[in-house]
Amino acid sequence: MNAKTHALQVGAAKVLVDIVTEGYEQLRKDAEKEFAELRKDEIKSLGVKLLDGTELGSIAIYDGPPSTQVNMKAIAAIVANDDPDEFVEEFTPEALEDENLRQFVRDHMPHLLRLRIRPDYLKKLLKRIDSNGYLKDAAGTRIKVAEVTRGEPTGKFAFTAGPGAKELVWQAWRDRSLEPVLGDLLRPAIEAGERGE
Repeated sequence: MNAKTHALQVGAAKVLVDIVTEGYEQLRKDAEKEFAELRKDEIKSLGVKLLDGTELGSIAIYDGPPSTQVNMKAIAAIVANDDPDEFVEEFTPEALEDENLRQFVRDHMPHLLRLRIRPDYLKKLLKRIDSNGYLKDAAGTRIKVAEVTRGEPTGKFAFTAGPGAKELVWQAWRDRSLEPVLGDLLRPAIEAGERGE
């Protein structure tokens, strides 16, 4: 095979990939609208089958994106009980106006000081909050430290192919049994290409 043939293969394959990708993205958007409605009805997954009933895999429909409101007082109470050394002393904004004030404030005005959890330790704690807003303390007690609410389902999903799905789809494509469901995936893009759009 010569360079011109390789160039043609690469170029033609790339154009076909772009055509299929464009069609797939539109199919995915259309499916997400439908899947969002299913998820609102608590349907979390769908089996994927060829028209003859052969199983190809499954679709997992994701819940809406979470929104978490952390209760820092509850986290601070856990840290005070379990890991008090993870607090750092810092001045309130009022105390920061004078550089020579730290020792004086410690000795005479401790009410201007506050404790703050070390940022790197706080990051670790925040990662340990479970999907329902609970954090386990050192004793293993689950303590509610955040309110987690779910947004409206978006229809986002993931497909997991079952065993042999690639071969099954390829055979169904070759014998044209997928044309009723995928025929329009390529046709508009190919026709647009033929018209030079």
